[in-house]
Amino acid sequence: MNTFKDTATKVFKEAKVVSDMAGLNQALISGEIDLYLPGGTYSVSPARADGYPQMRSITPLKGPIDGKGGVAWIEITSTVNNPDLSPLALEFLKYVQAPKVAHTVAFAKGTYNPVTQMGNPKCFALFTKAELDAIQWHSLEEEMSRCAEYDIVTEYSKALELLTAAKRMRS
Repeated sequence: MNTFKDTATKVFKEAKVVSDMAGLNQALISGEIDLYLPGGTYSVSPARADGYPQMRSITPLKGPIDGKGGVAWIEITSTVNNPDLSPLALEFLKYVQAPKVAHTVAFAKGTYNPVTQMGNPKCFALFTKAELDAIQWHSLEEEMSRCAEYDIVTEYSKALELLTAAKRMRS
């Protein structure tokens, strides 16, 4: 079984930057690209919201990390592991978890994302059919099932060193 580090090193060594969206989509469909890193739902959802529902974020059916073809970052706002905790931190958490605020956060300018607060029926009820379609709610579970679990990078400086070396090798 490949570790995330092993796979990331290999991926960055072989990575190609593609600016032709049609070519990128064709490479995903043909299987030439077997791993998809962030740039997913949040990058296409504004276009979908603007009336281009044919735009879709997709995750390959399979890939190099334990058979998975994508990695999805899920951000959770918390006060965990913060040595300089603001006295306002808990009040802020209460504020952003309120249904109306969470809905506003989900549709921040330029990136539209599902939010964990959607598990609260009062929050979920605020999302219109069009908003749910923009964030591809109907296929979120399926897309997530194709994503590898993301490991916390415990040695950030080493990971940055590997990434930098891989980028140099690519040039």
